[in-house]
Amino acid sequence: MQEQPTTREQFWRFADAAKEATEALAAQRMRILPSLDIADLRGFCVQYRFFTIDYITDLALLVSRLPFGGLRSLLGQILAEELGEGDPARAHPTVYDRFLASIGVDERDIEHPLPANARILQGLTRDMTRNPVAYGVGLRGMGGECLCQTYLSVMFDHMRTHPYLRANEDRIDWEFWTIHTGEEDIVHGELTRAAIDEYLRQDPSVLPELARGYERSISAWNLFWQNILDAHAPRLEVAS
Repeated sequence: MQEQPTTREQFWRFADAAKEATEALAAQRMRILPSLDIADLRGFCVQYRFFTIDYITDLALLVSRLPFGGLRSLLGQILAEELGEGDPARAHPTVYDRFLASIGVDERDIEHPLPANARILQGLTRDMTRNPVAYGVGLRGMGGECLCQTYLSVMFDHMRTHPYLRANEDRIDWEFWTIHTGEEDIVHGELTRAAIDEYLRQDPSVLPELARGYERSISAWNLFWQNILDAHAPRLEVAS
């Protein structure tokens, strides 16, 4: 970020520009997915599951620290949905694992995050606990609900054109993608933005930490995906 935003309006201009840049970068990166061999595509998809797992833990930490109000209630509702609203079979990491199984990922291959990405996720949790709560709102509230949906939508658009996925479309469990690239997740992003805007209106002093946390989320999220590409598509990425 070149300049720290000092007003609510400046902050949202920065956030919108960051989202557009993220979408463009994601499109550039994800266009190689249809060219991966199926083993690398499986490995690529496996790595995302670790984000979903850690996101839930960090979101719970964030909810526990927020004061009572609209933002806490909304993020608490999103947390409940991520956990399956009382049904463990509907918890989003479990739903994602069903997708992985349906594209042929062996259960033994889903427990090993890339070491560099494990460090990123551990660093996000550490930063959640060591910084003011407004920083966490930018890091995991905006970063999780706004940037995440951008990357996932682009990933899905490119991934579903892979020859293996097209040939096996009818037997693949698409539920996770229906949730996270459909209307429900778009609404989550809009509601999160509105709740954070109200949070800023009620206490403008939180703006610097909110912006700092969001900036950290952008850099962490981009590096997270770059590490996955380096591990599973280095040759194709250079060729592209």
